[in-house]
Amino acid sequence: KKLQLEKLIRLNFLSGFIFGLFFWSLSIFWIYDAINFYGAGNVLSFFITTSLICYLSIYTAVFCKLITYFRNSKITILLLPSIFFILEWVRSWMISGFPWLNLGIIVEPFWGFLPYVGASGTSFFIILFLCLLWYSLFSDKDKGQKTTLKRIISFAAAGLIFFIASINHKDDNSIIGKINIGIVQPINNDINLLKNITNTMNKADVVLWPEAVGWFDNKLVIDQDIKPIILGGFFIKEEDKVFSSMINLQTKERYDKRNLVPFGEFQPFGEILRSVNKFFNIPNSNFTQGLSKQKRITVAGYPFAGLICWELSFNNTFTDRVKDSGIIFHISNDSWYGDKMPLQHLKHARARAVESQKWVIRSTTDGLSQIISPFGDSSEIIPRGQFGNLIHYNVPIKMKNTIYVKYGDLPLLIVSFLTLIFGIFEKKRHEV
Repeated sequence: KKLQLEKLIRLNFLSGFIFGLFFWSLSIFWIYDAINFYGAGNVLSFFITTSLICYLSIYTAVFCKLITYFRNSKITILLLPSIFFILEWVRSWMISGFPWLNLGIIVEPFWGFLPYVGASGTSFFIILFLCLLWYSLFSDKDKGQKTTLKRIISFAAAGLIFFIASINHKDDNSIIGKINIGIVQPINNDINLLKNITNTMNKADVVLWPEAVGWFDNKLVIDQDIKPIILGGFFIKEEDKVFSSMINLQTKERYDKRNLVPFGEFQPFGEILRSVNKFFNIPNSNFTQGLSKQKRITVAGYPFAGLICWELSFNNTFTDRVKDSGIIFHISNDSWYGDKMPLQHLKHARARAVESQKWVIRSTTDGLSQIISPFGDSSEIIPRGQFGNLIHYNVPIKMKNTIYVKYGDLPLLIVSFLTLIFGIFEKKRHEV
């Protein structure tokens, strides 16, 4: 019997790994385009991409393995969501982190949980919903009236979770002001082009430029012909350090990018792969990581959160920046990631708007740029590969923090680890 269990565990591990290979291959093969963009070549680009896909697939393999390991536990319905949540948390920081396409981001019908528990917490409730539904419909472990009652309660609990998930939150009472905001999608990051476009947007209070429009120079700051306040992404050098930053050109205040892109913006393995990278023509970017806690800066009199590129997907960075901010500005340059990644990036931005209940203003080099309402209201979008700009009038400023922005993942992380520890002790006790 023990050998059969071990065989089943191995089989489920392999099944989870194969599922992971399938899912991640369909979802993130754009990484191949990004690596190849820098001239690494087809062979090395394919190797690095498949290595990442295999690494990410280990998480689904471990989850499927633990489904079998804890299948007879009295708290399986709570254990599986807890394990899934912990695995997503580990993936968010292990080897510099890859918190991309969490289940809570993918499954939009459950976004009603985002303001309370965030994207990873929403993943927890999706798995809990599936466990309750499975138990109520398919479990044949026990028979009798007591089990029938358990099934009814499980089905009712699953229905309650789905009902809560469908709630659209809207709190107009927390709005403290409104401003007119413009965004620019220039296709090419040319400073003079950006200035000329901005000059036509004089009805905007603030205009957002995309990431990495050029090197910051004090001469750029003062341009008497430009009326709106400009926020934009620049490279800035301080002694021997180089930062990728979002800068308010009026006040020179800035946010420095903290979550840098591995290989593209920093070398995660230090000097170990430097000679290999040189041989394969991969540039050794040496950006300096921004501080985890950065001074809150303002625009048009309101404190705002600035997020650069995929910082948006890191839960801790997001909650730290967004807490006590009135609006979220997100800049990115997705031009070298292929066509699929910008859609995924925009979905992360939309989820973060719902999660924080604050507007997200998003400017990218060549798409997709949008001013995003946290209430699911439709707003104009500048399509991929299209030059353009737009202004949204009376964008609400909301200082109130959601429960998730206040507390982050910590409460559910504690609950999940305690549940896992209890599950392990319970299983060991039954094995003795």
